[in-house]
Amino acid sequence: MLSDFIIGSVAGIAVMLVHLLATLVVYWFVHAIGNKIDENRVAFLLASLIVLYIVLFVCLCASVTIWATTYYHMGLIDNYGDAFYTAMLNYTTLGSGDLNQAAKTRLFGPMAAASGTLMLGWAAALLVYIIQLHLPVILKKRWGK
Repeated sequence: MLSDFIIGSVAGIAVMLVHLLATLVVYWFVHAIGNKIDENRVAFLLASLIVLYIVLFVCLCASVTIWATTYYHMGLIDNYGDAFYTAMLNYTTLGSGDLNQAAKTRLFGPMAAASGTLMLGWAAALLVYIIQLHLPVILKKRWGK
């Protein structure tokens, strides 16, 4: 049980590092490109949100892959496709229900769900950050306030 907790914690930290890298990419894009674009902030906000979506979707896939690989290499699920499916269900907190969950994977399901909850909250914070960065400038230019 302790070794499962340690392995799950390492997977959770790896997922966090993936999201940290994504945050740095988004931050770089928004600030490096945003400082050069002043005239058309609406287009830049749209471009920023599209880039954010793509980066976060890749992040989601990478995070689920980390959990799926953990399930698979620990021998908890025999087929990698099933491991990915289970990891996706757990990471997005949909879950497969305790009745369908094998006893040997019960600790990893909640750990993946906790990781997913934290990282999806992190992603929402990035979304709010980008909107707060651009929307006041857009509204000020539009209504002159």
